[in-house]
Amino acid sequence: MQVGIRAGFVLGYKMSFRYDNSPFCKEPDDAKPANKQQKICGFGAPPAAEVALSFAPFDSVEPYVFGRFGFSGEAETNTKPLKLFGVGARIYTNADSRFKVFVEPALAYEFEGGAGNPRWNRTDANYEAEYKKDLVFHVGIGPQYDFAKAFGLFLNLGIDVGVFRSISATLLGNIGAQVRFP
Repeated sequence: MQVGIRAGFVLGYKMSFRYDNSPFCKEPDDAKPANKQQKICGFGAPPAAEVALSFAPFDSVEPYVFGRFGFSGEAETNTKPLKLFGVGARIYTNADSRFKVFVEPALAYEFEGGAGNPRWNRTDANYEAEYKKDLVFHVGIGPQYDFAKAFGLFLNLGIDVGVFRSISATLLGNIGAQVRFP
């Protein structure tokens, strides 16, 4: 029956599998028409901060709402800094122990749009970049060590999968701290 506030620093590596009207995933080659641009790309995702507010109705289940905010735009896809909001739950093993492991399923929605670079907005071959809002599925796992009943540190390793803008998969790591009260 505790409320928690969690903050972390997120790094990741993203793979993007473009649809025909998805934003390019690397700087476009002007010698190729839009439909011949690279379809599969991998690149480092810009760092982000994540904050979450949780409430634990049981000692081993902790539902939460969260936001993730990028520090910079994604140059490869010409998007503004990440803005992602969602819901999830941490399910803990050994919830009464100082050291515990959690599994974390979550569902989120990504809101940032295009950054305005005209090279990504070519209109040849019936192409116009679609910066759709994206549905993101997240699964993570990690350890948490509670130094006290009200304070702990965690490491979360996981994957985010986006489906609307493109099929994207981001392997990510999130390290941070959590405070709980009362």
